[in-house]
Amino acid sequence: MPPSGTGSYPGLFPPSNGACDLGGTGRGAAMTKRAVVIEDMEIVARALSTILNLEGFDQVEVVTDSRYAVEAIRILDPDLVVLDIRMPHVTGVQVIEGIGPRRDGRPGVLIYTATPQDEVDKALRASGLVYDAFLSKPAGLPEMKRAVRKALSRVEPA
Repeated sequence: MPPSGTGSYPGLFPPSNGACDLGGTGRGAAMTKRAVVIEDMEIVARALSTILNLEGFDQVEVVTDSRYAVEAIRILDPDLVVLDIRMPHVTGVQVIEGIGPRRDGRPGVLIYTATPQDEVDKALRASGLVYDAFLSKPAGLPEMKRAVRKALSRVEPA
């Protein structure tokens, strides 16, 4: 839970369009595309937010303190989660555990990390968990766009 009286999460920045909605209106509300970026490096998180806005996401929330990631995902009900693996406090693997297995209504999961993909695969396989797209840091705009589309294609109806 957020600290008493704050009304927001530590490390949660408003999206680049200035709106910040923690009301939990959920996916499909007025057909908005929503994303949550979980990245401990603020400059990287803001760059990802900008890219997602350019890719048509109406609301992009940034969480830089991974301790609040799972709760923010639950409340914001995004279409896409972009996350790092190595973060202080709570790892990306633990966040994916909190999201749970692939099912209807689960957001697409894009891992954007410097951690080698085989290490991520091994850690997730041990827990029976999956992601929808993987991208190694650093990556350019074309690679990020492809990864976002791939992650969303796993959760959107054909």
